Amino acid sequence: MDNLRKLKKQSIRATDVASQYWCERQMEYQYVYGERITKEIKKGKEIHKEMEEETNVPIVLMPKNYDDYMYKVLYTSVVALETLVKNGKSREIMLYGAMNGFPFVGKMDQLEIKDGETMIWEDKTRSNDNLPKDPQLLTHKIQVMLYKRMLNEIKNGTYAIDTFRKIYRTPSLRITPEFARQLDALSIDKALQNVDAVAVRYFELIKGLPQISETIHIRYINQFTGNEIKLYKFKYDVQEIDNTLDFVLKYWRGEREALPVPEEEKWKCNYCVFFGKQCKAWWPQKEL
Repeated sequence: MDNLRKLKKQSIRATDVASQYWCERQMEYQYVYGERITKEIKKGKEIHKEMEEETNVPIVLMPKNYDDYMYKVLYTSVVALETLVKNGKSREIMLYGAMNGFPFVGKMDQLEIKDGETMIWEDKTRSNDNLPKDPQLLTHKIQVMLYKRMLNEIKNGTYAIDTFRKIYRTPSLRITPEFARQLDALSIDKALQNVDAVAVRYFELIKGLPQISETIHIRYINQFTGNEIKLYKFKYDVQEIDNTLDFVLKYWRGEREALPVPEEEKWKCNYCVFFGKQCKAWWPQKEL
């Protein structure tokens, strides 16, 4: 059995892949035992929400089931993409893809249209002004390169609406009457009030974007002051992302167990809530 089914997941998140490069075992345990939300994570989510509200039109929808939820996710991204085209900048846009037989999803922090190109930005918050260590920077770089890969493949048609329909069965999804009344209250066009129609619109908007920039941006922000700590720019590297997929998909196919961090990086264990409890890979062993 592949690990996607083992962890009861429908798709691989870009953040899952990034987490595999931090500690694959920790990533797996978050699904098995539940994700631990720290104060830093909670504060980071609050900052992302504030930044989203600065650029995006707020959309208040209360889904009643999975079909409603899929509509909300797609429609929110459609509105964000329309904002991008109109204003040159938008945030929190969902991405979909399929690589080596596995569905992928991700949510980009920001897209910006500048100098005839569509630029990808990722924001990471920190509790102090210290720069991230190289292993942490690597995870973030991999995450954003996956966004670039997925965005490229939708734009060039490698990942098309028909593939999306097969994976998510959008033609068969039906929103609830109560949710439809919410859409009416927002004056959403009747022709766009079904999951498949909004999915088609989503793909049309991405395919119509200017060329995707080969430069990706990762911006670190102090979560207390809101000030930028450091901006990193990287060139998209096709070979690096191919190598990344070769490594991570061996886990998702079930070809190997989740790996703990290597010995030279066991300092990461000091920041892990599973260390010494569910995971004792580098737990000090007492001599008898």
